[in-house]
Amino acid sequence: MYEKLVVVGLGYVGLPTAVVFASKGLRVIGVDIDKQKVKAINEGKCYIHEPGLDALLKCVVSKGLLSATTEGVEAIKESDATIIAVNTPVRNNGSADLFQLMSALKTVRRGLHKGLLVVIESTLPPGTMMNVVKPFLEETGLRSGADFYIAHVPERIAPGKAIEELTNVPRIIGGIDPESTRRAYELYSRINRELYLTDATTAEFVKLIENTFRDLNIAYANFLALVAEKLGIDVYEAIRLANTHLRVNIHIPGAGVGGPCLTKDPHLLLSSIGEVLGSELIKIARRINDYMPIHIVNKVMDIIKREGLGLYNIKVVVLGTAYKGDVDDTRESPAGKIIKELINRGMYVVAYDPYAREFFGAEKANSVEDALRDADIVIIATDHSLFRSLNWAKLGELMRNRVIVDGRRVLEPSKARKLGFKYYGVGYGKS
Repeated sequence: MYEKLVVVGLGYVGLPTAVVFASKGLRVIGVDIDKQKVKAINEGKCYIHEPGLDALLKCVVSKGLLSATTEGVEAIKESDATIIAVNTPVRNNGSADLFQLMSALKTVRRGLHKGLLVVIESTLPPGTMMNVVKPFLEETGLRSGADFYIAHVPERIAPGKAIEELTNVPRIIGGIDPESTRRAYELYSRINRELYLTDATTAEFVKLIENTFRDLNIAYANFLALVAEKLGIDVYEAIRLANTHLRVNIHIPGAGVGGPCLTKDPHLLLSSIGEVLGSELIKIARRINDYMPIHIVNKVMDIIKREGLGLYNIKVVVLGTAYKGDVDDTRESPAGKIIKELINRGMYVVAYDPYAREFFGAEKANSVEDALRDADIVIIATDHSLFRSLNWAKLGELMRNRVIVDGRRVLEPSKARKLGFKYYGVGYGKS
């Protein structure tokens, strides 16, 4: 029975994971190189905007079930299991950058002992567990599958739903051998009963094909949006009608794909397989999704010409810098690409986000009202719930020119027009 757990990496995955395990009665020590994160946790303070996490964090810290440290070796020596949840980004050539993973593994290796279960939740190219992790830890002289155990349990949580999904969304358990799989199953069954068992390489592959499927589907929706604009129709209406077919489920288009997974995992999949028939399909999808922020900028440039606005005398407002609605995560956010490109073209850009702390060089506004005062164009880059409930009639009165570029279909075009706005949206081809 597992009672003492160490979680290495206390970001958007590691922190909720540590808190949820602690809430089930395990004694958890979180390890991170960021001293500010460690200090915040030990004070019972949550640094991530995640529904329910703040209260749960305070509860487990007050009960002595969760603490944090920057020094993990001694904690690992005393633990029954260790979970690694660090970033595995991609390099410019699309290959995996395993620097953070190897740094975490060095810490684990120094604390490795007989009976320890080592779980990696970080996304990995297929074969990493068997060809990198296993031999690296076995350099200690201990044998995996006999002296210690290794499993890959890829994370499946979405920011904004972390606690719910940690406990309810099915998880894939992939050990390097059957005993490692069994032991990882025993650990994760403490927080989740929907567990599916496989081997480590299959688990690595499953995570990548899940996110690559989503990226492909979104790319198709974005392609349809570009076509709809040329045809003069509304792609949202077309997709809604197409999805009435029992065997059709087209995603929705938007201003681009962001976050740490969908922008990365297709590259990790390609880097692990080399050239295979169909690889170009994944590359094209990535190109389409990467293009969408530029499509927004191109729309703005066309509007400036159409409306007779002066390029250097206009105020452009970007609502939302997070990569998705109701979270504070700005990693790979399309808003960042939009803002930087607008600034590069000489425009005055103001941004507002109720949760995020990154504004990509735009002037930060403290409220929606401050942002829209004397604005000429407002770009909706993130679908925060707040933006859907705004009083756009009053906000329009603050603007110098009522022009909306809606990258997330936050507003219904007909409603926006009734309020006196000139409405432009992704996939909205009607004039």
